[in-house]
Amino acid sequence: MIRISAGRLTQVVSGVFAAAGVPEADAAQVAESLVENNLVGHDSHGVLRVGSYVQALENGRLDPHGETRILRESATTALLDGGRNWGVLVARAAMNLAMQKAREHDMGMVAIRNTAHTGRLGEYTVQAAREGFVAMVIGTGSRPGGTVAPFGAASPVFNTNPLSWGVPANRFPAVFVDFATSAAAWGKIQSALDKGTSIPLGWLLNAQGEPTTDPEDQRRGGVQLPFGDHKGSGLAFMVEILCGGLSGVSCAPLDDYAGEFVLVMGAVNIAAFQPVERFRAQVDGLVDAVKSARKAPGVQEILVPGEMEWRTREQRLRDGIEVPEAAWERIVAAGQRHGYTVTLD
Repeated sequence: MIRISAGRLTQVVSGVFAAAGVPEADAAQVAESLVENNLVGHDSHGVLRVGSYVQALENGRLDPHGETRILRESATTALLDGGRNWGVLVARAAMNLAMQKAREHDMGMVAIRNTAHTGRLGEYTVQAAREGFVAMVIGTGSRPGGTVAPFGAASPVFNTNPLSWGVPANRFPAVFVDFATSAAAWGKIQSALDKGTSIPLGWLLNAQGEPTTDPEDQRRGGVQLPFGDHKGSGLAFMVEILCGGLSGVSCAPLDDYAGEFVLVMGAVNIAAFQPVERFRAQVDGLVDAVKSARKAPGVQEILVPGEMEWRTREQRLRDGIEVPEAAWERIVAAGQRHGYTVTLD
């Protein structure tokens, strides 16, 4: 493992992207997003993706100069084409637009299509919750045919189809949930590959349709599984059709699928229903109620959504971020290809 401070890691990743032809301000924002994902403990969406992001720049799947266009718009809705630019940048702008519409009309919903990888959805719900909105984001992947089997199947139909909700609070920067409808995000399997560890049963079937703990089986024709059996599968279905249908991209298993990353995000103006401070106080009250519940045997503490992320962020800001050597080597190699020398110091 490589241990590195968040500040230095952000500098390194930003430098690699800038060397690969990304405008410096954009390179810095994307690097900040990736490192933030590592800070809150979601390494699956952190700097392990630098190598694949640079490859996307090199082969033209990601256009760092692409312009975002509004394809359709109403007072409360918008459909955006991201011009194949960075998903994280398009998504941040889309959430800002959703919040602007919610300020003016109490609700805003925005769908985005034709972007590069859209990142960790919790970033965008926290973005809105910190501004005093209730926020929702759902998203689909870009692989035709999908990577995740429906409940009872052994072949893929859906992509990992994550979802996130966020609400403002006083006790935490935000209370939020953020998870794939698959048993684990694709990046968590990649993280296990980088670390040389096995994965839990229930994440993956091998090419023969058998349960496996070997993350390599993902590369050998394996298929991911939904979380919670029929419940995760049902949510995956709804995310697939809402994203694919509202964006016009269609759905992963269908013949007309455009093969793009899609997000649908919404912001709700709490003040349209009641004072925001009263809502925040109720969130804090619910947090206290959850944490004071009688603990099950062996449980030391009950946590609420997002609490582990905020704690992990404090710890990693203090102690540094551990990056697997395989992921670090991909960062170094990406920099070298574009004349940028990566160093720890």
